[in-house]
Amino acid sequence: MGVFIRTVIVCLIICAGYYVYVFLGKESYQPLDTNKTTVSQKTDKYEKLNQIKKEETQQPQMQKMKICFMSDENTVHYVERQTQNATLENAIEELLKGPTKYETARGVYSEIPNDVKLMWVKDENGKIIVNLTRNFEYGGGTKSIQNRIKQIKLTVDSFNTKKPVYLYLDGKQVEYMGGEGIYIEQPLN
Repeated sequence: MGVFIRTVIVCLIICAGYYVYVFLGKESYQPLDTNKTTVSQKTDKYEKLNQIKKEETQQPQMQKMKICFMSDENTVHYVERQTQNATLENAIEELLKGPTKYETARGVYSEIPNDVKLMWVKDENGKIIVNLTRNFEYGGGTKSIQNRIKQIKLTVDSFNTKKPVYLYLDGKQVEYMGGEGIYIEQPLN
């Protein structure tokens, strides 16, 4: 207990000394001002700063969106992407691009084949429809297809839509996928 009290006292002395130095010591110290500026020069400086601030606020603000990939041992791994327009369509497009080299180097991967394209995303009648090209179902086994669907579902869910998500391939609602004929329960969530 004695060490604690000594430590508190030393801290208080240091804080008091700092206070005296910073707040009371400044009043007695005034450096030579060899660069005297006029009021108009200061006004010009503030006008320039205000102009820069105005230009920065006019630029579109970057928004974050979460994209769902997979990582070691088939676990879900979210990454954040920056965009000027965080829409569900942009999120699916980013998902289909796959992880960056940086993300891949850290063990992040996608089960979705590289050549899959987004045909459209619709939010209609209280449900979200994601329409992809048919090659979404090709390659890989049951676990791979389940992880692809999980990536789509969780990326859509990251927008907190709480709407049912339906998967379409080439404009038709999916019932079975892959060479093994895996039954796909719709909605995905």
